[in-house]
Amino acid sequence: MENTTSKKSRKAIHNYTFDSNSGPVEIDLNNYVAVCSRTNEPKSFYHAYLANLIQTKYDNNISTFEATYISRAGLSETVAARKAQALEDQITRLYDKLASLKQKRDQLASK
Repeated sequence: MENTTSKKSRKAIHNYTFDSNSGPVEIDLNNYVAVCSRTNEPKSFYHAYLANLIQTKYDNNISTFEATYISRAGLSETVAARKAQALEDQITRLYDKLASLKQKRDQLASK
């Protein structure tokens, strides 16, 4: 990741160099708008935060970021399903424990 800053009129330009599927790409992240791949909602970021996010989470690859970025709003759509699955798993574990305890009780009662 490389940052070059130049001042144009009133708005600064923050160009960062990232890898992509077609080679290195230089992008102005100060005006960059990311799009969530689930909700298709646009999302703006502070340029330094976005550069760090792409570098650490997406291996400095802007193409991967653009294809797979999911916003918090997009992640919240699956929260209810994950909680329901966790409850179902907990119920299954408790039923298994109950069956095990009943089996032990029956073994002790038969002796």
